[in-house]
Amino acid sequence: MSLRNILLTAARSPVTLEIARLLHSAGHRVFVADTTKLNTSRFSNSVEKTFLIPSPRFYPQEFLNSLIKIAKDEDIHLVIPIYEEILVLAKNSHLFPKGCSVFASSFDLLLELHNKWLFQKKLESFGIETPKTFLIEKQEDLKKIDFAHDYALKACYSRASLSLKKVRAQHEIPQLEIEEHNPWIAQEWLEGHKFCTYSICQHGKIKAHATYPVKYAIDGNSCLIFESLNHPQILSWIENFINKINFTGQIAFDFIQLPNEKLYAIECNPRATSGVHLFREKDRLDQAFFNVNASPILAQEGNQKQILHGMLMYGWRKSSFPSNNATNFIKHLFSIRDVVYSLKDPLPFLASPLIFKEIWNTSKKYNITIPAAFTFDYEWNGK
Repeated sequence: MSLRNILLTAARSPVTLEIARLLHSAGHRVFVADTTKLNTSRFSNSVEKTFLIPSPRFYPQEFLNSLIKIAKDEDIHLVIPIYEEILVLAKNSHLFPKGCSVFASSFDLLLELHNKWLFQKKLESFGIETPKTFLIEKQEDLKKIDFAHDYALKACYSRASLSLKKVRAQHEIPQLEIEEHNPWIAQEWLEGHKFCTYSICQHGKIKAHATYPVKYAIDGNSCLIFESLNHPQILSWIENFINKINFTGQIAFDFIQLPNEKLYAIECNPRATSGVHLFREKDRLDQAFFNVNASPILAQEGNQKQILHGMLMYGWRKSSFPSNNATNFIKHLFSIRDVVYSLKDPLPFLASPLIFKEIWNTSKKYNITIPAAFTFDYEWNGK
């Protein structure tokens, strides 16, 4: 395979850094872009050049123009979006210079998968069983639901369960702030084992895949520790669905498996996620991005990574893991490698306090949580 020039967005993300390192180790030239000067990947020796760009959320046209210019100036062969800016790029992929591809499916398909209500309707259209789900466009819609069972309430456009509210059976229904362009759903609350996945796909075929259980997580939802496992039932489910929608790009799912082994897909993220941390240099993930591997690259069972600063902030809390205790927390904290740390590429880890301060400042400026601040200017919320 010939060596390529590749542009990654969201240079602040450890996910971007991981992909940059994997592509660089395979001999490719990696460029990164972000809306802030202080970002994790700019300190990496895997990165050729870093670019400062406008926010895709607040200045989508300027954001698009800046990436097109980078693609022309640097002779970029492939643009790999990381966060929800993928929707801006997918809608305008035809504007990029000849010879430069955006690694994404169509805008319409991405929107269906990103929107929590449309995703559930997509599953139903294929005859795939889903949790009982209702669309909430106004507060009065909640009165139509029989809350004899527990339900999860969440905005159609939200991430990492940051807007999630649990309504317990027969308890008071919360007041929601529902925006016209971003309705909510009420989804039957299922109890079981939680799993997350990450896949790279080409024309309806899985080219790389990782599955990991939800263990340590922020309030039990956004993972802090990742450990690869083999789960044939989940892999088969994704293979079937990806084939039906003829998907190309990076995609991730949240699953719940009930005690009777029945499997439900709760959410879909049609973009990169932390599951990429479960791959290693020897896996040659670049083959999946360029569609040259004959069989899927599967993350080796038992591969582990952790978000160290996340574990220090949230991992010790009882809400992060049902059976949490000091012994287990300390054991995991000191035995699993951080997603940013690399002996061959140490500067991103050493610069982490500077990056964190930037995110902390954003959280204070907009009065939002630190996890929400991390992707604030990349979000797509239906507008």
